[in-house]
Amino acid sequence: MNFKSIFLLGFGLSLAQAGLAVQEPEVKLEFIQTSHRSSFPPLMRVAINNAAYTPLNLVDRAKSSELVIDGKPFWRKEVPFEGPPGLPAMGHWEACVPIEDYTVSIPPGRHHVFLRMGSAQSNEVTVDWSLPLNWRKGNLKTRMKEVRDMADALTKGLPRSCVEDWLTVKDGGDQDSSPVRYFLEPFIKVLVPYAHEGGSGLDAEVVDGPAQVYQENSFRE
Repeated sequence: MNFKSIFLLGFGLSLAQAGLAVQEPEVKLEFIQTSHRSSFPPLMRVAINNAAYTPLNLVDRAKSSELVIDGKPFWRKEVPFEGPPGLPAMGHWEACVPIEDYTVSIPPGRHHVFLRMGSAQSNEVTVDWSLPLNWRKGNLKTRMKEVRDMADALTKGLPRSCVEDWLTVKDGGDQDSSPVRYFLEPFIKVLVPYAHEGGSGLDAEVVDGPAQVYQENSFRE
């Protein structure tokens, strides 16, 4: 820990000991989804910014969080939290949080959603929710179309952990850190470039440009 971090941590603890009000974190909510209904379900992207001079216990906030849909709260299940245990003063974290972590089954249609974490509350977003399609009921042409639609949704700055909620299988062979090549059935490959934003793990890497989609039989190494 460097001198600046030690100073901010000590200053934050002094404020807390002095009984001053704790500054709530800023929580931002966004849904990532394809422009047309597809086999790729919507992703819930959550960004948390700890603008306070005190550390934030992120695990406790996550455990007590509620997803509020059309005014009705749904609590978080007792499932492991995949993010960091806490955020330092002035720290930031973002990733995609599974909807399945909450006790809710969202029916198809338009819904108003926000996330509550203790006294902190995210922005409210409107999401057009739909159940995933079975791509196997189409053909290669319709499959390629939905994969390209998915690739367009992988905008610059999106955490790699979000991307890999959709692209779960890496292509075989040794790969450089960027771009990363993924495989989708049948015979489709997707190349995604990443940049490192500091920190460690998948949440420290973000999309750094347009994803490319190829049919495997026309792909050239």
